[in-house]
Amino acid sequence: MKSQWKLAALVGFALSAMPLAAHADAEIKYRERVTLKVGQSVVVYGFRGDCGQLPTSGQIDLPVLKTGKLSVGKPGKRVSKRCNGMTPAVEIIFTAETEGREKFELQGDDISVRVRN
Repeated sequence: MKSQWKLAALVGFALSAMPLAAHADAEIKYRERVTLKVGQSVVVYGFRGDCGQLPTSGQIDLPVLKTGKLSVGKPGKRVSKRCNGMTPAVEIIFTAETEGREKFELQGDDISVRVRN
């Protein structure tokens, strides 16, 4: 009976690790414009490091916003003109906190957000 529990635990662990490994290959989409309600969050950008490498924490400089906050999410990959194709990146997540409109820039790309109640 104990061996069945061990096997079930091992299978459960293996299955729980699969989505994380698969996510590293997920493409992160650039969203130039988003409209959200207060409390909602969405991935708006894939922040890249040097071509072929994830960014270091020192490379990620996120602006302070009036309408919400930016945070770092999971690793993935994104299309980069500078790198001539796909390159590793991390998600940048916008969480809407205050009603309003705002524009900001990440790595030279403009993003516009609108937050409604």
